[in-house]
Order: sequence, then C-alpha cells, then structure tokens
Amino acid sequence: DIFPAARGAGGAPPVLVFFHGGYWRMLTAKEFSFVALGLVRAGITVVIPTHSLCPDVTIDEITRQARAAVAWTARHAVEIDADPARLFVGGHSAGAHLAALISTDETYLKDGGCDLSAIRGTIVLDGGGYDIPKMVDSGEMFAKGRYEGPFGKDPKVWTSASPVTHIAKGKSIPPFLIVTAGQRIASRFQATRLSDALTVAGVKATVFNAPDKNHLTLNSNIGEKDDATTKEVFTFIKANGAEDH
Repeated sequence: DIFPAARGAGGAPPVLVFFHGGYWRMLTAKEFSFVALGLVRAGITVVIPTHSLCPDVTIDEITRQARAAVAWTARHAVEIDADPARLFVGGHSAGAHLAALISTDETYLKDGGCDLSAIRGTIVLDGGGYDIPKMVDSGEMFAKGRYEGPFGKDPKVWTSASPVTHIAKGKSIPPFLIVTAGQRIASRFQATRLSDALTVAGVKATVFNAPDKNHLTLNSNIGEKDDATTKEVFTFIKANGAEDH
C-alpha cells in the first residue's frame, strides 16, 4: 500500500518502507495504514508491504518478499513521486526484525537489484529477533516458543536470521534509530545487542526509549502530535537526508 506525500520546497519527498508486526504469523498492511497518516502529513511518502506469513511459508521467503518490496521502491520511487536518493526502511516488532535484517545482510537487496547503499537510514520500533539464539536461551517467559514458531528449531536458521550476525565494517550499513518501549527488558536487551554490534562496525546507532509507551502504543501513536517517538523519527529522517535538496 502506497501513501504519497505532497511535494515540498525541496522537491520529491523521502520515502519510508515500513514493515508491520504480527510475530511473522499474522496481520497485513491494511491493519497498519494508521502509521502512514502522520508521516504523510509531515512530508514523507510511506510504503507498507503485505508479505506471506508463517507457517504457510518459511521466514526466508518472508524476508525475500520484504527485500523485494524495498528493491521495488528503490527502482520505482520516481514513479510514485518520491526521491529514490532518500529511501528509509523501518518496522515495528516482527517488522523491525525484517527491516534490520534487510539493512544488514546485503545479499537480500542484491538479489532484488539494489544494495545497502540505497538505504539512507533504518528505523526499528520495539523489535525482536535481532539476536535470536540469545533470545531463545534468555529464559524469558515464552521466548523459546515465540521464536521456534516462525523460525523452527534449527540454531543455524536462528543465527542466519539474526541481524547482528551480518553486521560488519565496510558494508554500507545505514545508520539506525532503535526505539524501545517502556521497561520491556527483552526489548532493551535486544536494542543493546543491536546498537553495540553496529557501533563496533562503525555504524551510527541511536537508541531512544519511550518510557510512557508499551509495545502496542509505541506503534499506534506514531504520527500523533507531540508524540516523542514521532519527533525522534522525524529528526532521524531529516538528519539522514530528508532535507538534502
């Protein structure tokens, strides 16, 4: 689903490809159109893809579809009156995992006809799965079942599907805005794992905690006036290319 923003004084607007949550097993873009409303008003075109779901397909197929959506947007940005040089990727929950994986494993975008340098920045909202093996072994209640459901029981699959596995210097990995909600211990742990790995690789990583939000309201309040997370998202997009022209 494409939500176009109007052109501003700087020409065609930046574009954000945003992946929805749902544990990789439920929901579609239709349930997340609200995410686009405030962003469009602020001059950001938003693309929200719908992907297939586990267990009907594997997590690798979901990721293939997700990177295809990013590559499609990069190739067709001009056609939707967005700036292909100002492409951002983001997501919430399971969608944050997809955004992070696409932004760190260059093979996904190369298969789709572009590369990591096409992404100006990545925004992940209260994500899970940045380091799946550590989450499975963390002892957190229901963590093992939550990840074994979509990712299976093979540790090799867990590792391959973990964004931290693919972070390295010199890969054109874009800067990250990593947002956590309230006091969610698992979210903060995952955010620290991701930001530490990015920092070691020389990639700028900004961690922002929204203390008054929970996992759901962090996402549902995006675009609302005076929402602190929304302001952080706008600041991140502007700092990474939204006012280049």
